[in-house]
Amino acid sequence: MVNNQPNVFGAAPDKGSMNGPITSDAQLLHYDESAYHTNRTGTNSTARSLHRRSSDFWMDDITHGEMPFAPSGYEFYRNVMDYGATGDGTTDDTAAINRAVSDGNRCGENCGSTSVLGALVYFPPGTYLISTPIVQYYYTQFVGDPNDRPIIKGSANFTGIALIDTDPYIPGGSGSEWYINQNQFYRQIRNFELDMTEMNFTNYDAGQAYVPTGIHWQVAQATSMQNIYFNMPESTSEETTTAVGIFMENGSGGFLSDLEFYGGNIGFRAGTQQYTARNLKFTSCLTGVSMIWDWGFTWKNVEFDGVWVAFDCTSVGSEDSQGTGSIAVVDSTFYSVPYPITLRDGGPYPDIILDNLLVQDSASIVLISGGDTLFEGSSGSIYIESWAYGRRYTSIDGTGTETYGLLDVSPDKPESLLDGDGDYFTKSRPQYDTYSASDFIVATAHNISNDATGDQTDAINTLLSDNVGSPIFFPAGIYLVKSTVFVPVGSIIVGEGWSQIMGTGEYFEDELSPQVMVQVGYEGDSGTLEISDMLFTVKGPTAGAILMEWNVRESTQGSAGMWDSHFRVGGANGTDLQMSDCPKSDTVNKDCMAASMLLHLTPTSSGYFENVWAWVADHDLDVQISSNDTDTSATQLNIYAARGVLIESQGPTWFYGCASEHSILYQYQLYNAKDIYLGHIQTESPYFQDTPAADKPYTIGTFESDPTFEDCTSGSNCEKAWALQVLSSENVFIYSAGLYSFFESYSEDCLDDESCQERLMETSYTQGLWMYNLFTIGATEMVYPDGGVIPPTYQADNKNGYSTDISAWLVLSEQGADIGSSGNEEEDGSGVVYIDPIVFGEPSPIFQCYPPCTMVMPTSTSNTSSTVTYAPWSTHVVVGGSTVSAGATSAHTTTVVWSPITSASGPFTSQTVKPDSPST
Repeated sequence: MVNNQPNVFGAAPDKGSMNGPITSDAQLLHYDESAYHTNRTGTNSTARSLHRRSSDFWMDDITHGEMPFAPSGYEFYRNVMDYGATGDGTTDDTAAINRAVSDGNRCGENCGSTSVLGALVYFPPGTYLISTPIVQYYYTQFVGDPNDRPIIKGSANFTGIALIDTDPYIPGGSGSEWYINQNQFYRQIRNFELDMTEMNFTNYDAGQAYVPTGIHWQVAQATSMQNIYFNMPESTSEETTTAVGIFMENGSGGFLSDLEFYGGNIGFRAGTQQYTARNLKFTSCLTGVSMIWDWGFTWKNVEFDGVWVAFDCTSVGSEDSQGTGSIAVVDSTFYSVPYPITLRDGGPYPDIILDNLLVQDSASIVLISGGDTLFEGSSGSIYIESWAYGRRYTSIDGTGTETYGLLDVSPDKPESLLDGDGDYFTKSRPQYDTYSASDFIVATAHNISNDATGDQTDAINTLLSDNVGSPIFFPAGIYLVKSTVFVPVGSIIVGEGWSQIMGTGEYFEDELSPQVMVQVGYEGDSGTLEISDMLFTVKGPTAGAILMEWNVRESTQGSAGMWDSHFRVGGANGTDLQMSDCPKSDTVNKDCMAASMLLHLTPTSSGYFENVWAWVADHDLDVQISSNDTDTSATQLNIYAARGVLIESQGPTWFYGCASEHSILYQYQLYNAKDIYLGHIQTESPYFQDTPAADKPYTIGTFESDPTFEDCTSGSNCEKAWALQVLSSENVFIYSAGLYSFFESYSEDCLDDESCQERLMETSYTQGLWMYNLFTIGATEMVYPDGGVIPPTYQADNKNGYSTDISAWLVLSEQGADIGSSGNEEEDGSGVVYIDPIVFGEPSPIFQCYPPCTMVMPTSTSNTSSTVTYAPWSTHVVVGGSTVSAGATSAHTTTVVWSPITSASGPFTSQTVKPDSPST
């Protein structure tokens, strides 16, 4: 992920004195109560009893793993109580918790990133009183007990940016932080309550003022929050609450789910390139979500109750006035919310998609603050099926319109993708919270090594086949395999801190004979299968490796799925694909050809995928960089993987909060796919293209659907990786897609005129494509509909702030199955052929096309006029119908009377020529 300079906010909270965690009680004395200013008069604290029952959660009782390349004695797993934390609600546990997090000379300031020094920090049930932030280091998971969530409680004399800080600001650093926000990978926080009810409404550290905040969350891919309750004070008659649940001012992610916000001034203050949030609830917040800036954000299953403003989109968050680029609000409810969405007077205005919403008791659903109401509210209930603000494309002629209001056509959603309430189906990551440690089969107890040595293939396959139906725990580490791992249907695989399955050896080296590293089920298999917290990697050269082939099909809705699991190719210790092996270069090193494909969903499969990142490394995670650096250009790599994610599934299949980056031919390809949900997805093209272009170094054609780039003209930036191809597919629903091309042979000069790449997205022979909130960077054409019938959708027509945005692209929602091309006209047919009107002046015109094709005849004109009269027509009109309903519906009969039409021209019917049509 590259640095996004135009979105660096210029008012960073860097005037304090703290630079990192407080790890000793002596340090705490510096921050005593006399340093704080308080006017707190009361609290609505709902903290539970300080005396907790013992936990039955399996996490603390199971055998834990290791980091194979860490220094000797390094501990991966840490229980905060082993470092002196009490969890009694009265003892200050700040220093003890920070010792647990930081132990082992971990990756902090002036480190940048690491793949070596990971940690899982476990919090048993209890109330942990803290007075300064807990600093979460790079590559860290914070895990609490899901059955009895630990409480992190801010003291009355708390000082600092937040209870948990993931990216500390450096005092006096002009906005510099420990980590580069858009490269903040591998973080997780789950199963906590964050209590801000006893904290001062303002606290001060030197010259910096802070308000009570739960989490400072500035992260990128492979990150998540789950199952967290933010308890904040409400306003009183004497004072207005200032508390904020999450402060996320920058970054590039990402996914979070199952969060609840109570009270406070702002539940979630959100600024990021792109993000997905699912199953959030805001109760009695003054503002639910305060958007700072974004390019795109998908909000799914969000509930607001007693909130004054649900989405405040009036802010701008950068030196170039980048505001909210787009939001998609899907399957959500608003109860007693006067203003669900407010916009900045005078702009910039975001693209907005509202899909399947229930709004009760609102004044204005979409309001320009201090200005016009764009969508009226009601004292009753309003159901919104499909409403949009921004540029929309609905016609086959490719014409876009800047407008707002109900969409003429609403998505035709297959039942297989929906739950019983008509929402898109979702399923939270399973945590197996009713299991005990003895219920798990631990891989390392069965002659399987996690120290990145040997060949663990046979031992893993035996373990999996012998324990179908039992949860199998892979402790943290690297499991080296030299042939295919077979995962039977019925398997439950649970990792720890992203346990790695790493493929290597001759078996995976031949690009012309690709081999699967992890095969999930066999073709035609159906049943239950769950994978969570795993990382799939390679040790090069592995040009023929398919990291995962997914064959299993669900037996019940969502029974086959993968959560918080990722694919990484290179850029890490132990891969032989690092800076010393594969530095950026103008020439191809074949030893850096590292994958044929990252993930393949076969035609008989279906699946539920949540927070899955398929990353071909653009930089080395283990080369140290300074906190003053704003990007990773000094550590960039040339690593080659041919294909990203190939989806041939017939559905139902869901991708929530997923991304695919830097593969050579495509990041996502849907081929003969059906009933697919994608939201949000994000892509990046390889930084090195077109040195070489996409036809090198891999051989095109190894897979039937490989792009050929035959229609690219010489000298264009066309022969580059497709971000997204939707080919011969049906019923594809996309809710936010960020498709980016930042470089031309490592140079960012092409961003000035968005010429880094000619095309990012392709469609061909696809119908039922419902695409909302598409935003791109660096490409001339946002959408390229193959076949020559529908004109491309151009960046120049859709610029909106830093990115290029479309709120709704529905050109192929109800047509398109016969529009496309494979690049070979004789084999594929000519598609739609428009006949020139000159034919009416020729004595014996001849028309030619390759079948299948459709000849569209021009309109014929005449020297005389004719008048056509139509009979009156009676019909029924439904008042208060299903698109927006507020009360009962009724039907009325009306008669339509047509005026006579006089014309001197007449149309001809288009003629379709099929492959078996006789020659004429």
